[in-house]
Amino acid sequence: MSIPFYFAMEENEAAQLTGSRYAQLGFGFHADGTVRFPKRILPDAPAVINDRFLPAAAPEAAVLDRLASACGSGCFLDFERPINEVGAAIALGLKRRLKAKMTVPPALHALLPDAYVQIPGRLCNCWEKYVRRVQEKYRDQWVLEIIPWSAGTTTGLKRKEEFYLETAQCSCRVENGKAIYHDTKASIQKKLALAERYGCQAGIVLLREYRQCID
Repeated sequence: MSIPFYFAMEENEAAQLTGSRYAQLGFGFHADGTVRFPKRILPDAPAVINDRFLPAAAPEAAVLDRLASACGSGCFLDFERPINEVGAAIALGLKRRLKAKMTVPPALHALLPDAYVQIPGRLCNCWEKYVRRVQEKYRDQWVLEIIPWSAGTTTGLKRKEEFYLETAQCSCRVENGKAIYHDTKASIQKKLALAERYGCQAGIVLLREYRQCID
């Protein structure tokens, strides 16, 4: 796998990862519309900007200048709420100020067609079919958001065993008449490798979720 894989983390978690790429959480706005930064900005880390709070109106140029100044390594625009005029103005304002690549949610793709689109890794029966469909829509302009998952169902299998499902790219653990489908470090790497074949440019995962997955 040659594409970059970012661990999204707080600044106090950076020491836990040596030799890994990371993206820094904690960027955005306060309820009063002022810019929110982490206590310590990590060097060479793309900023993850969330929409927990957004200004009541489109930010002034000086506000966007200040936010963009911390995004020299690019940013992931982690907007989860429906995009309104303020969210769109923030996205456009950052795009005009940044030389580094931006990654945006699918809802902003039409507004910013040159930005990467962040696609969530969903639970599915055929992973290759899923990423192929993503490529058909976004070509080579997308980033995979890894969301480690676990799901269980009853099964007729009685003996305890564990095996890998190549089609779904996940592991299955059977015990006490129940099958648990779950991600592992290996399944995540395989998902990324297959996604890369279909135009994916990078992967990102929340560090705390990744640790729960592999522990």
